Amino acid sequence: MDRVILFHFHLFKNAGTSIDAILEKNFKDKFVKREFKYYPYQKNIQEAINWIKEEKDKIAFSSHTARLFNFKSLEQEGIKLIPIIFVRHPIIRIQSAYLFEREKQRNINTLATAIARNTNLKGYIEIRWHLPDDHQCANFHVHRFSDMFYEEEGDILTKALKALNELPFVGLVERFEDSIERLENLVKEYFPEFEAEVILKNVQIDPKVSIEDRLKQIEQEVGNKFYSMLLEKNKEDLIFWEEVVKFYK
Repeated sequence: MDRVILFHFHLFKNAGTSIDAILEKNFKDKFVKREFKYYPYQKNIQEAINWIKEEKDKIAFSSHTARLFNFKSLEQEGIKLIPIIFVRHPIIRIQSAYLFEREKQRNINTLATAIARNTNLKGYIEIRWHLPDDHQCANFHVHRFSDMFYEEEGDILTKALKALNELPFVGLVERFEDSIERLENLVKEYFPEFEAEVILKNVQIDPKVSIEDRLKQIEQEVGNKFYSMLLEKNKEDLIFWEEVVKFYK
């Protein structure tokens, strides 16, 4: 390959700021970030690919809004793209997103931050369920991973699992240190001096608290009936998360 690059598909509240910090520390001015309009899909991907081609001297790229695409498609143009993407327990990710938009984004005015600042966790989730094309609180991961096979027939879970099995690296927030070690081993094949030390950024919840305790706290906060609805709305995401967990056992 003429060129090897890293592309961080920065999923909101999935340890992405920590990954960006690692990339920036390693690649300095050869690390860049950019955002894109999420729709339409083809335009989003083409703009991301154009960005890669335009920034010929850059090595590491990061975007919250670039949609996952067939990274192997660039190989015919001499570009090897190493995708970096993380998964997190879907219910805990929703709580983290709510806390972040309520507390950490006080000076940012968006619909999401306005909702978070003016309601509780239950209200935040319920409102977002009713927003068109908003998947932040309903199967967020499978929607983002299924993008890789956007044009294929089939349900989003099947396509997301297909992407999971083809991606060379998928990190798990709950096993962050192990994920970072795997990432380092992968990247060192191409950049021997790459070091992926653990850098924690934008942490809303004490990472020492167990998943079980966090989920119990969320259930108590939103109520049993609503919590059951929340699980149902994220059923595919929970299946997907369990599949990622298996990679780290």
